[in-house]
Amino acid sequence: MPGAAAEPDELVTPAHRLAAATPAWRDLADLFAHQPDTAADFTERRQFPFKREPVELQGEARVSAARGLSLHYTSPEDRTVILDAQGLLIRARTGEKSPPADPRATAANGALRHLLRFEFAALEPDFELYGRRDGDSWILALAPRTDLLRQSIGRITVAGEAAAVRRIELRRSARQVIEILIAPPHPPADFTAEEVKKYFR
Repeated sequence: MPGAAAEPDELVTPAHRLAAATPAWRDLADLFAHQPDTAADFTERRQFPFKREPVELQGEARVSAARGLSLHYTSPEDRTVILDAQGLLIRARTGEKSPPADPRATAANGALRHLLRFEFAALEPDFELYGRRDGDSWILALAPRTDLLRQSIGRITVAGEAAAVRRIELRRSARQVIEILIAPPHPPADFTAEEVKKYFR
């Protein structure tokens, strides 16, 4: 898995600190800006302090430059989580709902959206940026600037190859971690009108 060998603590050092206008990452930012509709299978593992074993979920991720990120969970229950410019929307068999407004959740959702588009300038006010590249493989870490964000979100790490995100981790502590492992993307194809209606808004 790209970036798997890079521990976040090893990455978050002055030697790997990035500025918003880092030239060495501009080509990746351009790739993400022109990325076609993408779909890929994923596995999500959630580790909580009160559980000995992680909870595992599976599904399919869809990324659209215009519409945002959609995570369609197929196991253990069917539901879709949509993250876009309007915020967070959860769509299940019983209907759809938006969680109550929460500045901390808004910051986390916004950070993921900006990360998936390599919009470093939009991330800098709330996070220190760290990164490393090895050819097409790359890894980025976001360290919150404030105690509030550190306690509510923790550190965000994203790794991938070229314009394909392969791993997302949200770590509040050693025992409270959400990790999303994304398989290689399906062959490129524009989302159909039916997919857009079902998985986005």
